[in-house]
Amino acid sequence: MDFNPAYFWQILANGLHNGALYALLAYGYVLMLTVTQRTNLAHGAIFAFAGQILVLATSLAYHTLLFTFSGALGFGILSAAVITAIVVVVMAREVLPKFVGRSPNMTIVATLAIAIMLMEAARLAADGRDLWLAPVLQMRVELGLSDSAPSIAAVQLLNLCVIFTLLLGVELWLLRSMVGRSIRAVADDAGAAALGGVNARGIVVLTIGLASALAAVGGMLAVLYFGNMSFGSGLTYGLKVLFISAAGGFSRPLFAAAGAFVFGEAEAMWDGYLPIIWREPAFYSGLALILCLRGNSQVMVHKKIV
Repeated sequence: MDFNPAYFWQILANGLHNGALYALLAYGYVLMLTVTQRTNLAHGAIFAFAGQILVLATSLAYHTLLFTFSGALGFGILSAAVITAIVVVVMAREVLPKFVGRSPNMTIVATLAIAIMLMEAARLAADGRDLWLAPVLQMRVELGLSDSAPSIAAVQLLNLCVIFTLLLGVELWLLRSMVGRSIRAVADDAGAAALGGVNARGIVVLTIGLASALAAVGGMLAVLYFGNMSFGSGLTYGLKVLFISAAGGFSRPLFAAAGAFVFGEAEAMWDGYLPIIWREPAFYSGLALILCLRGNSQVMVHKKIV
């Protein structure tokens, strides 16, 4: 098959949106992990729950309350933001901080229970049906001046602007604000930070809330483009972000976001050139191989040090 540059660039453009969603999720996940030192299996569930509430509330406002579609969409966004915020506040203040410093298995079980609860709540509220939004801002936007330039939907461009603005804003806030310095201090050594006057528990609560808010925004943006959020999407996105972040070594939120973005582009390239049915097995196997190689290299380094 001859190489088609126009097709190649269009495939890359198609991967921008999914890569940005992965990046937003991975940034929040690693930010939370560096502070809590605990795996949060509910991160992807928050992403899916916010999107599902958006679809449910919009459908209710449009079909039952007889709003116009724009009014129903605004009602759905507001409802998703409020309901997800309540869930996040309860989780960040009353649940997860209790497990910080305890057995990692306790956190895994607790966050898995939260994820199942959120998925089941959304499923029951939708009566087991997949609801869909009407297409939003689907007109195409050219990313170049030539006739063969790639294009994306206007809603994708809007989502990309929101996501990258959020990532840049949070990163600058972490680097330059007093609170950001406190977050980095707790991530480095919570005990030493507490001795230095930092409210370690407050920082943990704030970080969990911020990371979950990023996931919720990502879920709502995803629904605006795809029109739907299935009940298993939270698990799928959450596991991928967990694997991607682990493969990168959980070093820094921004590095995790960059790696997740590349992963999304790689998925798009696979979809464009290879059988889609083999994509998930191939990518999960690749991520597992990276984790095994990283584990072996760390064991070798430890042996040399010892």
